[in-house]
Amino acid sequence: MREQGAPIFYVALAHTDNLAFFTEDGNETQTVRMSNTRIFPPSIRDNLLFSMSYDSSIHYRCHAGVGDPRCKTALESARLRWSEPRRLFADCGAFQYRSMDVPVNSSGKEITAASVWSHYESSHLGSETFNWDEILLCSPDHIITPDMDDEMAEERLEFSRRQAADFLELTTSEPRVTPVAVVHGRTIEERKVQYDEFIRMGYEYIALGGMVPLSGKRNLVLELIAGIVDPEKPRINEDSILARCRRDGVRMHIFGLNSPDWIRWWYRLGIDSFDGSKLSTEGAANGWYWCPKDSQGEGREYPPNPSNASELYHKIAVDKMGFREWAWSGEELLTPSVPITESGIDTTCHCPACEYLYNARCTSLRCWKWKEDDGLIRHNCDPRMMGSTEHNMGRVAHNAHVMDWILQQIETLVDRANREQDDWLRNWRVVEMER
Repeated sequence: MREQGAPIFYVALAHTDNLAFFTEDGNETQTVRMSNTRIFPPSIRDNLLFSMSYDSSIHYRCHAGVGDPRCKTALESARLRWSEPRRLFADCGAFQYRSMDVPVNSSGKEITAASVWSHYESSHLGSETFNWDEILLCSPDHIITPDMDDEMAEERLEFSRRQAADFLELTTSEPRVTPVAVVHGRTIEERKVQYDEFIRMGYEYIALGGMVPLSGKRNLVLELIAGIVDPEKPRINEDSILARCRRDGVRMHIFGLNSPDWIRWWYRLGIDSFDGSKLSTEGAANGWYWCPKDSQGEGREYPPNPSNASELYHKIAVDKMGFREWAWSGEELLTPSVPITESGIDTTCHCPACEYLYNARCTSLRCWKWKEDDGLIRHNCDPRMMGSTEHNMGRVAHNAHVMDWILQQIETLVDRANREQDDWLRNWRVVEMER
């Protein structure tokens, strides 16, 4: 039996997860783009997921020296001091070729164990990459949906089987690598069959694929993973995939389900790792600003008896925050006076990312604020507004610090639930195996 610890969250990154900065203070002629991991909390930056679908080089170019020189104090503080990421998880980008009968990558090259391994070697295992403590690399897989006919489903299952066997052999040349096989299937039973096939091959780490479309189906996901039939009184079924992992000493990864309340379940179930791009999709694409209920401002009182992780923070749509009416001031850099929201929430933040963003210059010539001021004076990268990549990706970094805080609360509540018997803590207790 493996020793259980806190689940590891791998933040999924694309080449677009970056922001620009001016290279000199007082000089606005040259800009450089940096990975937004530079202003992530170390606990989030430690574990990165890269997909073959995206170029990861900008993240490898991140280092202590990048960032707006106006923010040198913040960048050199203990709270933002640079450290290299520790763990890598890389996948083959199966979502990008999900509709293809014969999988090929963006360059038109056929997806095989050999081509994927070659990409991993050149992108993640060379001398120009980080000194990773752990490297998890996925075998090529092909997504299966519940509505597929028998012939197509079997072809894709066979593709994953064949590639997994070849990929496992290739990884023996690199002792730093732990190969990961991705389990698919239209039904739970098909997934169990494929799991058993991978274990017989010799895999010691598996990932459950095809999970993102199920994100809103809690009962189905819990049954698929752990055989849970009653989420209000959960028990891990002894024949479930999770139980088999524990029996076989195999680690389990969950693809794509990384909302805070799913994370609560991963802690309760003792899942080894999970990943997702929610920080980017919610922060940048959808414009959600996370505000912790940390009792550090009006409207942010910590909930007395939280029953789920969603109760630990506010999600505020920045396009509803009235940023075009804010009052701005400053001689060298304009900064806004942000009012309390209509619902009475003080959104002021003192996280390390915001300490940087409040003093960093928005570089965009297309930002509405730069145009409104006729290009006469720069404004800061406040994450509570839209207008440029610096505001949007800054919001992603801010949300990453809130995520870090939420993870700490979840871990504390789960630990407390296993020591105390108060009924309100039942939704935080570790789920036990059926007897």
